[in-house]
Amino acid sequence: MRHILGREEMAEFLIDVSTHNTASVKGVEKAGFLPVAQIAYLVIFNRFRYLLRRSGWDATSLSPDGQVTTRVIRDEAGWDAIRHDWDTLYAASPTASTPLDFAWLRSWWQVYKSALRAGELRIVTVWRAQQLIGAIPLYIHRGRGGLLGVRYLEFISTGEAEFEETCPDYLNILYLPSEEVICVDAVWQEIGRMDWDRLEFLDLPENTPLLRMQSLPHDAQRFSRGACLVADLTGGFEAYLDRLSSNSRQHVRRLMREGKRAGVQFEVINVDQLAGAFDDLVRLHQERWTADGKPGVFGAPRFVEFHHGLTSQWLPTGRVILARLSLASEPVVVLYGFVTGQTFDFYQSGMRLEVASPLRSPGNLAHLLLMKALIDNGVTAYDFLRGSASYKERLATRANPLTEIRISRPTVRMAVHICVRFAACIIRKGLHFVRRSTP
Repeated sequence: MRHILGREEMAEFLIDVSTHNTASVKGVEKAGFLPVAQIAYLVIFNRFRYLLRRSGWDATSLSPDGQVTTRVIRDEAGWDAIRHDWDTLYAASPTASTPLDFAWLRSWWQVYKSALRAGELRIVTVWRAQQLIGAIPLYIHRGRGGLLGVRYLEFISTGEAEFEETCPDYLNILYLPSEEVICVDAVWQEIGRMDWDRLEFLDLPENTPLLRMQSLPHDAQRFSRGACLVADLTGGFEAYLDRLSSNSRQHVRRLMREGKRAGVQFEVINVDQLAGAFDDLVRLHQERWTADGKPGVFGAPRFVEFHHGLTSQWLPTGRVILARLSLASEPVVVLYGFVTGQTFDFYQSGMRLEVASPLRSPGNLAHLLLMKALIDNGVTAYDFLRGSASYKERLATRANPLTEIRISRPTVRMAVHICVRFAACIIRKGLHFVRRSTP
């Protein structure tokens, strides 16, 4: 007797076929042959999936009740088409951060995609009916080695060359508050179906839901990425000072008095001042770093293009903050960062150091004056982002640990990559031994 699949069983079977769940499919086969109508339905379903993929969508995850779908966006047109949905999700997600904003991601891809080897979008989106309930912005690119180069799966805005990297912190999955579990599960399922050799997710917050043990792949490795140091501004500037150690508090008050005596001018830049302030930022940053024999991040054309475009787009809306401290009308410090919700992320700076300056620490003074200005606009946290510079440790009141997720698959490309690296290591050690042995 034939076994006729019911509606829910058929939906589950389609999921198993689309996800290559062969054990479940064989179970259906053992129960009997599929009726002709159901085989036709299966053919139509797979044809529909093929057409979706060609158009930049991948609808491989279909829930039995037809309510939740997971789609992988593979082209820019499909990505642009969901901008409004992305912005709505971003506004509601508890994990929203600066580098997960659509404008940041889209700008980065536009500027950096030409520098990537075979870069391809893999933006995983989770939908409940017509509502976007979860998303994670990923892409695949190839390492060195041509066709045998390792295929990396990473967050958009990571994976660039070191000299021009944007170094975003707090990368994560976006989701509606009531949809965390289903979104995380769906994302990892989609990631498991993709063709990649090595997954590298950098600088996620330590409490990211992607580390949920029920969903995390068993071969995932987790590594510490340091921490972002944060100044808690809740309750105002004096309340912030009370959270500092007595030595740090005395240091802050001394800096504020020095600035007042020196007659410093401090301003948060408006739209009319943007061009000049951005040029000051780049110039001061580059002068300081090149004086130390280092290239400076603003020496990379793509890095400058990316941030110039972002400041032009975001400063009028208050998402970007540029602040300038001047002495005798000459710019001494320019600070650059982003506002997300009630948090300011300090991203980069340019500063002129002079031995004869009446300011012992103009950079610290600029940070403190910007804190006071931001408090008046409702900002309650001043995030120095990743790094352990002494001034960050002195001015911060807490730390947000960051983590990294890595997964390596046992593929031919990965095996070749490991062998090449091992051979290179042996050669380097051999050459080093020969040099030491040569009189």
